[in-house]
Amino acid sequence: MPLTKEVTTIASVPALLYFHTSRETCAERGTVLFYHGFGGNKEKIEVHSISLAQAGFLVISLDAIGHGQRRFPHFAEVFNDERWAREPEATEAHYLTIVRQTAAEVPMIVDKLLSCGWAHLEHLGIGGISMGGEITYAAIVNEPRLRVATPILGSPEWELPWPESPHRHAERFFPVALFSQAAEKDEAVPARSIRAFHEQLAPLYATAPDRLCYLEYPDVGHRLLPHLWEPSRQYMVAWFERFLKAEGLPV
Repeated sequence: MPLTKEVTTIASVPALLYFHTSRETCAERGTVLFYHGFGGNKEKIEVHSISLAQAGFLVISLDAIGHGQRRFPHFAEVFNDERWAREPEATEAHYLTIVRQTAAEVPMIVDKLLSCGWAHLEHLGIGGISMGGEITYAAIVNEPRLRVATPILGSPEWELPWPESPHRHAERFFPVALFSQAAEKDEAVPARSIRAFHEQLAPLYATAPDRLCYLEYPDVGHRLLPHLWEPSRQYMVAWFERFLKAEGLPV
C-alpha cells in the first residue's frame, strides 16, 4: 500500500508525517515519535520512519532543537572538533541542553496529537537514533503517556552530572516497554552505560520482564555496519508491533 509523506508542524515543531490510508486510522494502531541523531534532521531518518509506517503506524519524525529547519546559525562554531577538545565540558553542556529542551517539548506535542485525533492514550511510542535515543530516554522521564520506546545507540546516562540525566530516574520507566540497542565498541555512546541502566531497571520490571529488552551488537562501533541496520530496524518494528497495541498494561 502506498505511503503518504506530509510536511507539517506540531506544537510549532517542524515534522514529517508518514502513514497509509489516513492519519486517524493509523493512529488507532499507534503513533510513534521518532528523533534523528546529532547534526542530522528529520529527513535523514526516513528509512526508519518508512519501516514503521509500512507496519501501519502513524509516524512523526521531528527536528530536534537547533537542527533541521531550526538549525542554530552558530551550530558549526559551537560544535566542532577544536571546541570539543578545548572546552569539552562547555560543549557537552550545549549538547545536553539540546537533548533536555527537545525532550521537554514532547508533552506539548502529545497534547496536540491527542487533541486532533492523531494519537490515542495507551498507543503512544517514541524512538530515535544516537542523540535521538538520548532524547527518547529523557522524554520518558518527562512524559508518562508514552507506552513504548526504542532508543538506538543512545545513552540514558549523560556525560555531565546533571540531575535530569534519565539514569537517575529509573522509577519513571516502568511499565514503558523499553527496547534499547547498543554497540559493544561504541566510541561515542558507551554500551556499558546502557547495559548498566537495564540492569538497574530489571527489578522494577519484575512483574513484566518481557517489557524490558537490551540488545548489544558485538565488535562494532557507533555507526554499526551496513548489514546490521536492516535487522536493527526489523527488531524496532517488531517491538512496536508487539507492545504498542498491547491490552491490559501492568500497573
